[in-house]
Amino acid sequence: MSAYEVSFTIGHVLRHAPAGSQGREAALIDIAQDLLLRRLHDDGLLGMLAFKGGTALRKLYAGAQGRFSVDLDFSVRDIGTDDASILELLTETITDLTIEPFTYGLTERRGKKTLTIETTLGSTGALASKLDVNPPPWLEPVSRSFVPMPIHDRYGGPLPELTVVRLEENVAEKIARLNRTTTARDVYDLVWLWRHYRDANGAPLDHALVRRLAVLKNWVDKFGLHTEGATWKPAHEAYPFDPAHWLRERAAGDFDQQDIGQLSVPPPDLEVLGQELRTGYAFLAELDEQEQAVAALDGGDRRTVLQMLAELPTSRLTGCW
Repeated sequence: MSAYEVSFTIGHVLRHAPAGSQGREAALIDIAQDLLLRRLHDDGLLGMLAFKGGTALRKLYAGAQGRFSVDLDFSVRDIGTDDASILELLTETITDLTIEPFTYGLTERRGKKTLTIETTLGSTGALASKLDVNPPPWLEPVSRSFVPMPIHDRYGGPLPELTVVRLEENVAEKIARLNRTTTARDVYDLVWLWRHYRDANGAPLDHALVRRLAVLKNWVDKFGLHTEGATWKPAHEAYPFDPAHWLRERAAGDFDQQDIGQLSVPPPDLEVLGQELRTGYAFLAELDEQEQAVAALDGGDRRTVLQMLAELPTSRLTGCW
């Protein structure tokens, strides 16, 4: 039984919703995610996880300025923790869980979990909320508080600090994905961070660290990586990381839009997004000699990759090989 007295109406939901045909559905998912994350934290489950992906960016960095994001993506917090076992534990906890006014469940298709949310306040419609647990991050995670939003006042108590994958690593994964396909949601997130993110000292993202991580992520997407206690499987069709190709002009027709028009306010102009991506991430062209070698995707560079991983700041892989 929850100790919180959650109290909101459909009017609160509509004020929280983005414009568009799926605005109410997105807002319901967003609120349901907040309450679920708090319950999982209070139950101790999130102590074993590090939040990541677009939903983490919205809730912990951008707040109302960011796009709505429907997926819940995590990495296991520590090397040596089995991600499949944690996903199974999450499944057991979430299935038939009720946090008024929401009831949660999970369905599975092709080995992937999708969060189901039922409520008397409306339907989540065609928007699917995937739940994924990945191998541990390479850098030490950090703690972040939720960015305050008016709807939080209706939750009957505070939202917790969450452990989150370090921002440069989260960004590098998006950059590696954009080496394979042009997803509007990833471009939107990267452009928002370029325009708005500054750390406590007023500094933007660490460009050199992002660049190095992106090249390494792309290499591991192709060849995989294993150390005692963790395996990062080759899971994608990876291509050599060519900065000139990555920084190419991306027209609106090149984007996989994935409901971005309904989940951001105002809906973005995709061609403008593409131009801003080129400007904000021009630093990706500044590969050093090691990065150029790894970017070519030669499996024989494994020793170089392992050395680069061990030398990353706050690396958790130092001494693993």
